[in-house]
Amino acid sequence: MSFATFTIMDYVVLLSTLIISMAIGVYYAVFKKQETNADLLVGGRSMPLIPTALSLLATYMSPILVLGYAGEIYSYGTLMYETVFSSLVIVPIAAWIFMPTLYNLKLTSAYEYLEYRFDSPAVRIFAAGTFITQITLYMGVVLFAPALALNAVVDFPIWIAVVAMGLSCALYTSIGGLRAVVWTDVFQMVIMLAGMFAIVIVGIMQVGGLSKVFQIAGDHGRIQFLKFHLDPFERLNSVNIFIGHAIMVLSICGCQQTAVQRYCSMKTLKKGIMTLFITLPLVVFTVSLAAIAGVVIFANYATCDPISLGLIKRNDQIAPHFVLEYLSPTSGLLGLFIACLFSASLSTVSSGINSVTAVTFEDFLAKLKYFSNMGDIQQGRVSKFLALIFGVLAIAMAFLAANFDGVLAASIVLNGSVAGPLLAVFLMGIMLPFTNKYGAIVGMIVGHTVTIWICLGAFFLKHRTPTLPFSTDGCSAEIWDKVNQTAVTMLNSSETHAAQFVESDVPWPEKIYTVSFLLYPLIGCTVTIVVGSIVSILTGYQRFSKDQDKYIHPLLVSIIRRFRTEKEYDFKHNSNGIDLKSMVTTTKQPITEGHFRSNGSYHKSKTDAKEDSSSNGYATNGHYISKEKNGGLVNDGFRYD
Repeated sequence: MSFATFTIMDYVVLLSTLIISMAIGVYYAVFKKQETNADLLVGGRSMPLIPTALSLLATYMSPILVLGYAGEIYSYGTLMYETVFSSLVIVPIAAWIFMPTLYNLKLTSAYEYLEYRFDSPAVRIFAAGTFITQITLYMGVVLFAPALALNAVVDFPIWIAVVAMGLSCALYTSIGGLRAVVWTDVFQMVIMLAGMFAIVIVGIMQVGGLSKVFQIAGDHGRIQFLKFHLDPFERLNSVNIFIGHAIMVLSICGCQQTAVQRYCSMKTLKKGIMTLFITLPLVVFTVSLAAIAGVVIFANYATCDPISLGLIKRNDQIAPHFVLEYLSPTSGLLGLFIACLFSASLSTVSSGINSVTAVTFEDFLAKLKYFSNMGDIQQGRVSKFLALIFGVLAIAMAFLAANFDGVLAASIVLNGSVAGPLLAVFLMGIMLPFTNKYGAIVGMIVGHTVTIWICLGAFFLKHRTPTLPFSTDGCSAEIWDKVNQTAVTMLNSSETHAAQFVESDVPWPEKIYTVSFLLYPLIGCTVTIVVGSIVSILTGYQRFSKDQDKYIHPLLVSIIRRFRTEKEYDFKHNSNGIDLKSMVTTTKQPITEGHFRSNGSYHKSKTDAKEDSSSNGYATNGHYISKEKNGGLVNDGFRYD
């Protein structure tokens, strides 16, 4: 493969992207004084609406969208675009299920909820640890993708690109916090869209119009929609796409830390919900643009496929190859495309670093007395240091990602094996009040084990689904000159690439590894919920009490209240089968003036407290309540301010 030469304008565009991103971080560090964890991790819970929505969009618009989506449509057609249909349906459902409960808890880490709901630090730590592992590995894939593309088009050393992106991203994220991440995401989103528009516009001009682009793609079978087959082993069909992507979207938008952290940073629940609803049309627009880019690229190579010619090896290299051939002659456009990939990478990695920093501090370090006794500014410094550490880890993981066969495959293995079980444990907590901590832990373990087993089995089996046919009938003499004699002798027909292998039936039990990669999250979610529910019932399911109101979906709370008497509702057994009412004893000292929360009631004074039979100095779980400096009390193991 030949290489292009970066012009001065290309360097200006690329370096400006990194410098401006860094400058935003420095601005918020120096002039806005992002020093405490409240500032660094949740933006003081006063983030602006539109930038936060754009940031949420940019977080998930990684280089995998630009590289993997174009390659997917180039090889398999537009069927994958149907993911937008499930997004349109599921995002409102995700907002309805998760946001009323999670937002009102004012969480910094989404996994705090799991400890509160299941009364188990183990559930919280296990889920948080899984998330940290997944995101750290995924950040490596996201860093590696643009470095690989830069190496492909200008022969730039991969390790230098990875280190430059990783360090700059870690620096502006650590010093600027969530505000810097959000505003750099806005800037980087503009660069991403500009890069994709450049591909679409130049590609359409080369073919001779948008209508001709779709005509060529249609004639070669690339325009495909509504393929209704009930076959979980088929790589792509409309049923698998809708169901599988629906579970992924429900997980990403409903309970993944990056999303929860953003909508919990809004001033009100209404604004948090609006953030998701504003993001939805932006997602549809961006995915549509990426899909059109894939169709445009195919139209330009419909009769002269570079993969068949051996000019590139994988379909996720088709976008860089197109840029090298058609955009590089115009000074600045090559730099814009690389800046597009860098921006996509930086936005995803910066959000990942900020999220894992929040989870690490809140779910692990804050439980240690040494860190919990620190002042706000000292805790902020610890978080800044953590962000730098995770930036370095992301760089290390990028070199590990080189062992994966394609960035899209790597992202599927990492996300698909984790998203389902994590979604399931949140659904169990919010929508299934009877599930307990034993069901949550065992369910997650089994769910993760099953999905990772299937993912790894598929990875090592390397079962390939035939692509749609490619052609080399229209290649010019100049292009044939670029192809070495070895490659020429392999081209025995114009439909070569698709004919090089034929999909064969895989016998059981290996066939399970050929299940559509889109269904990995569904499998993990289903297994976790089924196992978790069975284990909860066998170990003494969790009885519903008034203290659990804020951890269960409001609709379920209203239904349960309607069918239970006040006596049944107030005092029930906990997950260990212990009668909480029998544990309440007399006070050892009188209750003094202060603010109290006991059994869901709020007491402003000593008189109010005496009138409540359960407000006798002990929490409803039998633990003695002592007055804190700020009037807050401990009730059921939780602190209320």
